[in-house]
This record gives sequence, C-alpha cells and structure tokens, in this order.
Amino acid sequence: MKNLLLILLLTIVFGGCAVMQPLQKRKLIAVYHLIETAKYAEAKIEVEELIDDKEAAQWPKTWYTRGVLSQIAYREGIRKNDRKLSELYPDQLYVTLESFNHTLALDKSGRFEKQLAPRYILLANDFQVLGERHFGSKKYAEALRAFEQALAISEKPVFSLQADTNLLYNTALAAFESKNWDKAIIYFGRLHDQRHSANVAHLLFKAHLQKGDTLAAEKVMAEGIERYEDDHELVLLLSDLYFTRNDTAAALLTLEDAIRENPDRQIFHYTKGLIYQKTGRYTDAIASYNEAIVLAPAELMAYVNIATCYYNIGVGIDENARSIMNGTRAREEKAKSTAAYETAVSWLEKAYATNPKDKEILAKLSEILKMIRIPETAGNP
Repeated sequence: MKNLLLILLLTIVFGGCAVMQPLQKRKLIAVYHLIETAKYAEAKIEVEELIDDKEAAQWPKTWYTRGVLSQIAYREGIRKNDRKLSELYPDQLYVTLESFNHTLALDKSGRFEKQLAPRYILLANDFQVLGERHFGSKKYAEALRAFEQALAISEKPVFSLQADTNLLYNTALAAFESKNWDKAIIYFGRLHDQRHSANVAHLLFKAHLQKGDTLAAEKVMAEGIERYEDDHELVLLLSDLYFTRNDTAAALLTLEDAIRENPDRQIFHYTKGLIYQKTGRYTDAIASYNEAIVLAPAELMAYVNIATCYYNIGVGIDENARSIMNGTRAREEKAKSTAAYETAVSWLEKAYATNPKDKEILAKLSEILKMIRIPETAGNP
C-alpha cells in the first residue's frame, strides 16, 4: 500500500516534468521517499534547498511537494500529539497554505487543480479545528486568523466550495471577541443579509455601536425587529439606543409598536414605564407599570418603581408648595403630598407581603419610610 501511495504521488508530481533538471528531479523523488518513511525533518531539509534554488522555486511541483510534506507532518503530529511533527515549521498550517497557493499561482497548465482540491479541503478543516482551539483558549485574534483562512479556502472560486454558515459565524464571533469591529461587521453583516438569526442582528448592532455608527446600528435593529418578531431583546435594544440618543419619542414609539404586535409581553410595558419614569412622566409610568403587573404580578420591581413614582410625585408637590403663601392652599397641597407618600408605602408593602425576604424591597421600603419620616414596621413583628 505504501509503495502504491508513493507511486501515485510521484505520478502527480512528475507528470510533464521534462523541463526539470535531473538533479532537482532526483531531489524531489528523495523528498517523497522521506515522506513515505516518515523522515519529515530530513524531507524538510531537502525541499527547502529546492525552495531556495531560483530555478526550482519556479516549478509548481516544488511548492506542491513542500505543501504535502507540511500537511502530512502536521496531521500526523496532531494525531500522535507530537509537536516535533505538528511544529516542523513555525505556523505550519500557514506554510502549507502558502505552498499550495504558490502551486496554483505557478501552475499555468492547471495540472494541479484536481490534486489540490482535496488537500485544500483537509487544510480548511485543520484551520477550523485550530481556530476552535484558539477560541477555547480565549486567543481570539489567533482564532480569527485561523477561521479566516478556513473561510477563504472554502470560498476559492476554483474549487466551487460553499462556505459553511457555522464557519462564517465562528469567524464573525472571533472578530467580535478580539474587538476587530470592522471584520465583525463584515462577517456578521453577511450573516445578517442571509437572515441568519436574531442573535446575529444583536451582535452586528453592538459592533456598529462600538464603531460609533449609531445610524447603521439603528438600521440593523429595525430590520431585526421586522424579521424576528418574537425576539423582545431587539425591541429593547433599539428603544434603549433611541433613549441614549435623547430621542424619547422614538424609544416610546418602538415600544408601542411592539406592544401592538405583542400586547401580552410584560417586558414592553415595564420598559415603557422605565422611560416615562426617567423622564419625569410619573403618571404615565404608573399606568405602564400597572399594565406590567396585570401580566406578571410576581415581578416585584414594578411595585417598587410605582412606589418610587408616587414618592417623587409627593416630593414635587412639596417643592411647589413652598412658594404658596395661602395657608389653605398650602394645607391642600400638603394633604396631596401625604397621600402620594402613603400610596408609595402601600405599594412597597404589597411587594413586601409578596416576598418579605427580598432585600432590595426591604431596603427601598426602609429608604422611603425614612425620607417621609414614618416609623418602620415592615420586617419588625
């Protein structure tokens, strides 16, 4: 079997070798004998002498032989966990790639294309495994480099290979994790154009933001929301983008559109309440939080936020009342603020009754009780 393999390799290499000098031809034959007998270090010496020879370096057969040596030694080294073989060359897979690419560039007759196709496929697989190994070790830049090579090989037009979507995603993710935002945008952008997933839209959105391109980020989110109607994260991201740009109207409109499509999504009502609360529209915030509570009565932060809104309403009334000189009106305003504070406490007590061990609720209840100077009772039987 080994002799048959050697004969096949030599047939491939020396088909049409009339232009080769006898000495160089003998050296190439010697290299294949050394590869066949697993004497990879000796084979490397011989083939590198040919690479350094100006005439031999112009023959595609020379580079093909070097690529075969590098590839076989690498795969054997990985299989046996032998670094002397898998690191016969520094960056051995890249040496293999360089060698095969030189072969193609020099092969004007196209004789090597069929022989290179399966070797390129093996090489792409090895690059993908290397990328996964680097990614697992959090060496994201090295992972990106390996994945990109695998992707480039798979997309060589001469071989008519289809790029694996998983490989494209891994390449994009490695670019994202290595903070190479330009490449992350390119690769995630390709996936987004293929309508890959809501997650891709999310990551592409974040990459655009890292580049400072909020308009592109907005466009991606708008497309994502239209394509992936069930993904609430995209709605929240877009509304948050608008809010951070001080476009409150657009943020609220985004949420209102989402509520029309999915009225039972508690998170949309809750987020709408947050925006109203942050902009001082406490009555509107309370209405939105109440909608959220109807849908999810166990989500207690809505209770806490309603209490906070009522407390802020009371504070606002007290501040306005300081300028009122009329005693009767001042007392009326004081009664309104007291009612607001009491309502705030009642909402916190509802939350407390639902979960008396929630430390965040206890802290908020204690804080508001102290601010309005009502003795604490919650948690003290």
